[in-house]
Amino acid sequence: MMLAADDISFAYPKGPDVLKRVSCTLEPGKLTAILGPNGAGKSTLVRILSGVRRPDSGTVSLGPADLFAMSARERAAQIGFVAQRSTLAFDFDVRRVVELGRHALGSDREAVDRAIDEMDLTELTHRPVGSLSVGQQQRVAMARALAQLDGRDDCVLLADEPTSAMDPAHQRNTLEQLRGLSERGGTVGLVVHDTTLAATWCDRAVILAQDGSIAAEGGIDTVLTPEILSEVFGIAFASAQIGSLRVLTPDVAPRR
Repeated sequence: MMLAADDISFAYPKGPDVLKRVSCTLEPGKLTAILGPNGAGKSTLVRILSGVRRPDSGTVSLGPADLFAMSARERAAQIGFVAQRSTLAFDFDVRRVVELGRHALGSDREAVDRAIDEMDLTELTHRPVGSLSVGQQQRVAMARALAQLDGRDDCVLLADEPTSAMDPAHQRNTLEQLRGLSERGGTVGLVVHDTTLAATWCDRAVILAQDGSIAAEGGIDTVLTPEILSEVFGIAFASAQIGSLRVLTPDVAPRR
């Protein structure tokens, strides 16, 4: 289902504008990367798109519906959100946390079992989440969202840097899960800093400028270019093709 922001702006109390008149679209069947410098508003954007925060102005639509006219339960039936940092008031075990994904929709043991298996958490189900590494906790957060959306091909999943602390094998598995969801018709958006990851796995990109406006949006080959990235991030980028891997790298060599 199409998820679209139309001219949204947002500022935190007593702070500067974080997002400035942002219009962008996340399309069904596509994996969309959301990129930009630190402080450009990426996390705020996905929170607004998921319905966690309201914009100060502008609208967000899910298909034909106004996202903020929907009830929390209606949104939970269609939109999963994986935050950059998950916090829990109680130190539940892994299985209990994944089960929380079904809270608004009704329990479904099979959906929880599938999500645990898909995120390679079977050996950790009885471990307290607080005892896990950050990468393992990210896998738990992903499993909770997968359990929430289980069985829905027209769903939306938004994830804020979901693989930033994962080892390479689990990073690949997570991206395969996200890719698979989009290929089944889901609308998937993820905040990433790794431009090579975005270029290799994603179909589209939304790039925010430092001032919280849209710098570029479109197909991955059109907008994820050294020229656009160099202008947005203020550092030179180079592009290379290594087999099936499209590598986009910033010049971070020490100055001499």
